[in-house]
Amino acid sequence: MQEGLIVYLVGGQELPEAFDLSSKCREIGLTPQMITVVAGNQGFFSVDDAWHYLLTKGMGKVSLLVAQLGGDDLRPIYPPVRLWG
Repeated sequence: MQEGLIVYLVGGQELPEAFDLSSKCREIGLTPQMITVVAGNQGFFSVDDAWHYLLTKGMGKVSLLVAQLGGDDLRPIYPPVRLWG
């Protein structure tokens, strides 16, 4: 089953262009096949839109990670929550 991850960035933060989100997710123990971002002016506008997108791309499991950026790190605020599958 393919796994998708929605990263919700808090505080109006945006990912820098050179930020490697997939490697940062692997560092915290997450290995999804597809990652989407929900942020102020980047990625999707809402979790619902990102969730729908991942489902239409065939992801059988979708999780949500609420996080913030700290310098060059992705810091989870809560553990990932399974939304689907």
